[in-house]
Amino acid sequence: MNKLALLKYTVLVLSIFLSYQAVEAHDKSFPEDGTYISSKRDVTGDQKIDIIQVQGTPYNKESKFLKAIELRVESNRQSINVPLESGYKPELALADLNKDGIQDVLVTVLTEGIERTLSSYAYTFKGGKVKDLEVPPSVPVTAQFLDGYKAEVQIEGKKPIVVDVSSRKQDYEELGIYQNGKLNESTELLVNSYTSLKPKTLFGKGKGLAGVQYVMGSNERDPLLEIKSFWSFNHGWDLIKTDVKPVKNK
Repeated sequence: MNKLALLKYTVLVLSIFLSYQAVEAHDKSFPEDGTYISSKRDVTGDQKIDIIQVQGTPYNKESKFLKAIELRVESNRQSINVPLESGYKPELALADLNKDGIQDVLVTVLTEGIERTLSSYAYTFKGGKVKDLEVPPSVPVTAQFLDGYKAEVQIEGKKPIVVDVSSRKQDYEELGIYQNGKLNESTELLVNSYTSLKPKTLFGKGKGLAGVQYVMGSNERDPLLEIKSFWSFNHGWDLIKTDVKPVKNK
């Protein structure tokens, strides 16, 4: 190796080392109280390490509720800040969702504890500018009880699914939904929005998103069906497939 090549190699190694040292020092300046998440990846496409953080401010010292949540990307000593909705337990994931060769940022925030309702956000920071990729809509579902302790679930574009709910008949009779197996009145089921939304490798389509939502019976503690949906981004989100399975009565 000649002297010029050796000098270039030395400068490269030193710059990488200093970059990592700066990142580590930056991370250590934050409290370890669960109010932030931090990751290191190139999300701008400049082939340099960026710092991606989700920070939250607790409502008070005893509360797990974060009244102010913010997504921050620090790149080339510049900070891009994106305010998010308040909530609980934010999660951060990185994946190339829009298939441009650059990692995108997905953040989910739990907004309701029992129902596990999510607020979800997907962004690209290509070129140091933030752009909202949005997230897939919930799968369009209609559902209702039928006579004989059954429920019919209709997912758009699919044949109706009839579910046997006789294992819950005592509860439904006591609640007045049924009387000896006959519906007292027409009753629709509650279809939740996503309770989970995560990056997923889709066969032949690269990275996409997998969502989970539930069809509920009498209340939020009575899930009847789990619906998994798989989405791929192509100038917008395309629904690839859905998987539906009954939830066993506990």
